Amino acid sequence: MSTAGKVLVVLVMLASIAWTVLTAGVAQINRNANRALQELQQQIDKLRDDLRTTQRQIVQLKDETVVVQERMDADLAVTFARQVDVERVNSSVREILSRVEYQLSKLQEEIDAAERAKAAREEEKAAEQKALAESLAEVERLNTETNEMMNRLFGLRNEFKTTLKANIDLLGQTVR
Repeated sequence: MSTAGKVLVVLVMLASIAWTVLTAGVAQINRNANRALQELQQQIDKLRDDLRTTQRQIVQLKDETVVVQERMDADLAVTFARQVDVERVNSSVREILSRVEYQLSKLQEEIDAAERAKAAREEEKAAEQKALAESLAEVERLNTETNEMMNRLFGLRNEFKTTLKANIDLLGQTVR
C-alpha cells in the first residue's frame, strides 16, 4: 500500500474514531439534553400545577377580598350610621343645653328682678313702718293733746258751770 493509502486509512480510522467519539458525545449530549428536557418538562408540569394552584388561590383571595370589602363596607356603613346617630344626639343635646342655658339666663333675670322687687318692697315696708311709727307717734301726741284739751275743756266747763251758778246766784240775790 502506498503512503497515500496508508495516510488515507489512518485518516479514515482517525475519522471513524473521531466519528465514534463525536457520535458518543452527541448521544451523551442527547441523553443529557433529553434528561434536561424531561426535567424541564417535569418542571413545566409542576409550574403549571403551581400556576393552577396559584390561580385558584388568587381567585379564592379575590373572593375573600370581596367578602372582606363587603364586610368592611357594611361595617363602615354601620359606623357612619352610628356616627350620624351620635351627631344627631350631640346636636339634640347641644340644642337642649342651649335651651336650658337660655331658660337659666331668663330665670336668673327673673330672680334678679324678684330680688330687686323684694328689696324695693322691703324698703317700702321699712318706709311704711317708719311712716306708721311716725303716724302712731303723731296719733299718740294728738291723743295726749286731745286728752289735755278735753281735761282743760272739762275744767273750763266745770269752771263755767261754777261761774254760771255763782252768777245766777248773785243775780238771784241781787234781784231779790
